[in-house]
Amino acid sequence: MLRQAHHERNQQNTVRPETSRVGKKTCPPYPIKNNHAILHGKVTSQSGVVLVVSLIMLLLLTLLGITGMQSTSLEEKMAGNMRDKNLAFQAAESALNAAETSLNPPAVLPAFVDAGTGGFYLDTSTIPTASAILTDSFWTANPVATSSVTTLGNGIATPAYIIQKLPAACFGTCPPDPTSTPYRITVRATGGSSSTVVILQSIFSPS
Repeated sequence: MLRQAHHERNQQNTVRPETSRVGKKTCPPYPIKNNHAILHGKVTSQSGVVLVVSLIMLLLLTLLGITGMQSTSLEEKMAGNMRDKNLAFQAAESALNAAETSLNPPAVLPAFVDAGTGGFYLDTSTIPTASAILTDSFWTANPVATSSVTTLGNGIATPAYIIQKLPAACFGTCPPDPTSTPYRITVRATGGSSSTVVILQSIFSPS
């Protein structure tokens, strides 16, 4: 009996480690699968963040591009308007110089009448006020002269002008010199666009 009991204990001691080893071998690797699942979830989350950041960067680049295009277009318009204004000013200045030259001797001056025939007015004529001369309607409804300037570029209308004969006035010495007659010359010119208008005026006394 003692041998049998001792033999059974030995068998139990022998089987226990085998059962333990078998248990380790057959144990399902659930923790490893869970680790893989967690790792896969992290990669998916990071990919979503990268996509959102990329879309935001693309939106910012698009807005910067649109702003740059608008700024370039505005600068081109400003440069075009400045050029058009400069052309109108040059045309008006050339016409003003030509009108002053036409009054110098030995030029034969036209008759200055109240009606302003040909654009030559007397100071006593019922000519509109200075503010009215700035309007487009004055230059289409009243007699005006056209400049003989021929150095204007293509597409620029011929400048128009009026000359008013003023009473004798003091020009450096008084009383007024009866032989010195002052004239008020007003010129209107446009640039490449009819909406760009420059009006110049001078008081001129022939030498």
